[in-house]
Amino acid sequence: MKTFKLVALSIVHGENVEKLDLQDGLIINREYGKENWLIEALLPKENPEKYQSILENKQTVHVQATISKPTNDPASFEAVIRNVAVMDERMSILFEGELFRRNNNYPEKLLESLVESGFNGDELLQAFKEKINEKPVLQKSK
Repeated sequence: MKTFKLVALSIVHGENVEKLDLQDGLIINREYGKENWLIEALLPKENPEKYQSILENKQTVHVQATISKPTNDPASFEAVIRNVAVMDERMSILFEGELFRRNNNYPEKLLESLVESGFNGDELLQAFKEKINEKPVLQKSK
């Protein structure tokens, strides 16, 4: 197993990225052949019911984790919540997930999607710059 410092964490909802207020965290590569990772995030105790509901409903969530340094590109995971521990002022959320890799032709697909949505000129450029930096989950690793 390999353990890394988690420096940022987001949940992806379609095209929207919800940045979590990460206070501390670890990410562990369990090295089980299928890119299986554990992600523990220490968050402020805000809306623990949301995470408890995801856990109870066994929902899969797409998360983006930035590892080691804030300047690193985030890694994308398809994950489930394994535990929600609520403390006095904080909560710990334990995710278990499988690593995804970004599709090699992502920029082209993004541009095509934006043009189809009616963007052009400066608006197209601005929308492209914003979306390209969100780095959404696109392709499962093999």
